[in-house]
Amino acid sequence: MHEGTFAAGASGTGAYATLTDLIGLRHQAHRLSLPRNQTATNPMNGQLRSKHQGRGMDFSEVRLYQPGDDIRSIDWKVTARTSKTHTKVFQEERERPVLILVDQGPSLYFGSRVRFKSVAAVRLAALLGWAALDQGDRVGGIVFNDQTHLETRPRRSRKSLLRLIHDCLSFNHRLGEPEHAQPHNQFSDMIMAAQRTSRHGSLIFIISDFSSFGPDLETRLNQLGRHNDLHGIQVVDPLDRELPAPGRYSITDGIGIQEIDTRSRHARSRHIAQFEARTTQVQRAFQKVQGRFTQVAAFEQPDDYLPQFFDQRGGV
Repeated sequence: MHEGTFAAGASGTGAYATLTDLIGLRHQAHRLSLPRNQTATNPMNGQLRSKHQGRGMDFSEVRLYQPGDDIRSIDWKVTARTSKTHTKVFQEERERPVLILVDQGPSLYFGSRVRFKSVAAVRLAALLGWAALDQGDRVGGIVFNDQTHLETRPRRSRKSLLRLIHDCLSFNHRLGEPEHAQPHNQFSDMIMAAQRTSRHGSLIFIISDFSSFGPDLETRLNQLGRHNDLHGIQVVDPLDRELPAPGRYSITDGIGIQEIDTRSRHARSRHIAQFEARTTQVQRAFQKVQGRFTQVAAFEQPDDYLPQFFDQRGGV
């Protein structure tokens, strides 16, 4: 449905994402700080400084040698000066991979203002990916629809992120094409793929409209969230929440045209109730695994929704 304004040809607008826009988002990502904890008691964030003392990047202190210490860490100068064996202690750095799961299923091929939900989802993925790479995290992801998915394993590499972006574009530009295969619940398969791909302690963003969320997905989500930090991002269009003003409207999927009638008060109330019930179900599922859940309107710009993700300290 095309209600409101689509800026034809403008970057980041319309029915399909563009490579120029997704690469350009790296400039906005510089202002973004993904969450990171400061101790290893919660191994779910950035390049963490651990309370655990071990060999690592940063020197911490010199102390008396204790049985079990690595002899390679002995500080021979201090040992000679004091006549007692001393060892160097290092502050271990622990890395936090970021995995971005991007839904490009048919339900996202819809928009009433500025851009389709599918475009908004891809832009969110690119923005988060650039931010993760900018702060030195490994970044990868999975893009999926109701037929298949593609995986990019997390790496601290621009090439890896660009591969994920190209996969997103490939799936995005297939939307609207006639489908011949029967759809199946690829969302559930994607969660299982994320379990295989992710390391314990990963920060995992799931970007979707969650239109196919059900009990099986809730179970998978619970399994994925046992050892990872989850953040669900629900991309919504204003018409997902509430039907347009009472009247008759023409909608199109780019191929056929259909009319809908929104004059029924009962139909309008039912539409609102169904959306709110599904949203509550998804939100509770993330809460069960101590994850975060955020709604983002497809027409919004990053400056509009980023404050919902990150507080002034960069926490999520």
